Amino acid sequence: MTTTHLDSLPVGWRVSAEQAARRLATITVVGALLGFLVGGVGGRLAMMLLARLNPAATGATSDDGFRMGQFTVTDTIGLLLTGTGFGVVGAGVYAVVRGLMLGPRWFQVLSVAGGPAVVVGAAIVHTDGVDFNLLSPAWLAIGLFVAIPGLYAALLTWLAEGRLHEASWFTRAPLMFAAAPLLLWIPLAPLLAVLVLLWASREWLRRTTRGASALTNPATAWAARLGLTAIFVLSLVDLGRDASELM
Repeated sequence: MTTTHLDSLPVGWRVSAEQAARRLATITVVGALLGFLVGGVGGRLAMMLLARLNPAATGATSDDGFRMGQFTVTDTIGLLLTGTGFGVVGAGVYAVVRGLMLGPRWFQVLSVAGGPAVVVGAAIVHTDGVDFNLLSPAWLAIGLFVAIPGLYAALLTWLAEGRLHEASWFTRAPLMFAAAPLLLWIPLAPLLAVLVLLWASREWLRRTTRGASALTNPATAWAARLGLTAIFVLSLVDLGRDASELM
């Protein structure tokens, strides 16, 4: 939302929208930076290590269309931009689920890191195609591409939460400057629209008697946690099956 759009909202909605914009902007800038560093740079380093260990695979076309062992400027820039984009997406997901965290900070960091490590790892690791059948040792290839999303999520939780406080620059700065990182969502406008819709739905429910009761009911949060746990378990089974076959 722009400042003009926020000004057109009723006072209660306007305040909530500004707070939500500042939170998402804070998480987005951290997520984008970590996506660039952990996903982009870290992903490139992981590929370089695997290429060095597998010289016989040099020149083979990976499942993503890259030439293994051949690192061009164009491919590297593309990987860095892709990592940044996924970092922004991860920030949006984190903004939605962060209210479900519980326990001390160390447990929150570990639990949030474990989910993406397994879910994203299960999506990346596969038994068909070229990548994980040519690259060895298989345990290292699997471990690297499970560790990258896990490290991203752990650092995102730690760094973003450390900046979501009243004394933060993002909380005190003029809205047009604090919300500037939301421009990173322009290429991902449909996903941003989904986030706005989820926020608006929650705000509407929060302003109704039944909706407020449902949102504050501990059973609602636990139902959401159970749903995320189910996704984690299914992904873990899928990742374990593929890893067992590859190794």
